[in-house]
Amino acid sequence: MSEVRRRRGNVIVSLTAEEGAVLTSLAGQVALLLTDADAPSDADADADPLEAIVGLSGGPAAAPDDPALRRLLPDAYADDASAGEFRRLMDNELRGLKSDALNRLIADVRGAAGDGKPVSLKDADVEVWLQAINDVRLTLGTRLDVTEDMAEAWSDLDPADPRATLLLAYDWLGWLQESLVGALDD
Repeated sequence: MSEVRRRRGNVIVSLTAEEGAVLTSLAGQVALLLTDADAPSDADADADPLEAIVGLSGGPAAAPDDPALRRLLPDAYADDASAGEFRRLMDNELRGLKSDALNRLIADVRGAAGDGKPVSLKDADVEVWLQAINDVRLTLGTRLDVTEDMAEAWSDLDPADPRATLLLAYDWLGWLQESLVGALDD
């Protein structure tokens, strides 16, 4: 059973092998989603050469088609032109930051918990984990159509339903996230 506690100024996360495998698998899938073909192209033929060097597209970028990606990378502005320009300037960087956090979480879990050892995190590392876990939960929640009034639907869900395992993972990630925030406050 997982445990999160503060010890000697660090946050210690203990995970079972199964929990570590679930966490790294889900984080890896979200990282892959962020690098998928829905990302703006760096090879736009009409792009300014300087913009191409720094990874910007030639014009405003459209919002991703995938609802989970739209949840992870929402429009920064209400009007389409400003949202597209922001996306053109920031999409690659935001995807990179999110992917870096997810990959850091994966490396931390595989490095320590993969051997059955607790993961020791500094406060800054906990914040990276919180970002990564939040992105995994947002993705799962979008894929599962989670709403605030899901408690009754979840309790009535047949354990054989393929969503049941993912809903348990979603709940467990919420507990892990809450425990990490609580450890930061200690």
